[in-house]
Amino acid sequence: MSAKSINNKLVIKITGKTFTKNNVEYLNKIVETIRALVEKGYKIAIVAGGGNTARNYIELSSLLGVKSHYLLDMIGIEASRLNALVLAYALSDIAYNKVVTNPNELNNLLKIYPVALLGGLIPGQSTAAVAVEVAEAINAKEVINLGAIDKVYDKDPNIHPDAKPFTYIRASELKKFLEQSIIPGKYQLFDAHSIDLAVRSKITIVLCHYKKPEKILDYIEKGVNPGTIILPE
Repeated sequence: MSAKSINNKLVIKITGKTFTKNNVEYLNKIVETIRALVEKGYKIAIVAGGGNTARNYIELSSLLGVKSHYLLDMIGIEASRLNALVLAYALSDIAYNKVVTNPNELNNLLKIYPVALLGGLIPGQSTAAVAVEVAEAINAKEVINLGAIDKVYDKDPNIHPDAKPFTYIRASELKKFLEQSIIPGKYQLFDAHSIDLAVRSKITIVLCHYKKPEKILDYIEKGVNPGTIILPE
């Protein structure tokens, strides 16, 4: 079931890995896809990850003697907000031109603007959790995750050639994988907290590769699964 059949609100989470000069082609595709969704009547909240920008500045800060995890998280949050601002300006004719830092503002903003951008919110919280929290705040029932991996596997495909992908997976089952460390940290798609939030508010998470954002339209229009769909059960 696509979001359009429930309401016209959608949350899109974009991996921070997308935000490099080498990915301009894919960022342009994402911008085009967002514009197409707006033309179809969607109100969209977009959450950007920090990616290499965050990692580089966190590493630099650590080398300069910053030891506080809280402060390092704050640097990561600012990096994610910078990524969000890039898209806000690229979509300036249809998007709120500032980065939203309080999800409570979103419902009012989305009455005025078709698109609003966010990065991280608070230290210790992943942008995956932010995306689900944002969906709760605006009563969206689906989060589209544009990530570097578009499928959940029964084990790490980078290590196990026989890893089998899931077309659908229950959130409770995915959480067990995370808790048992079957999926290593570098392969984690969502942390346990974001999964818990999705379950409590019955939010479906749809995985799609950031290099193929046009698949979002196929999912919305035709119900074509772009990767793995995580069901809130």
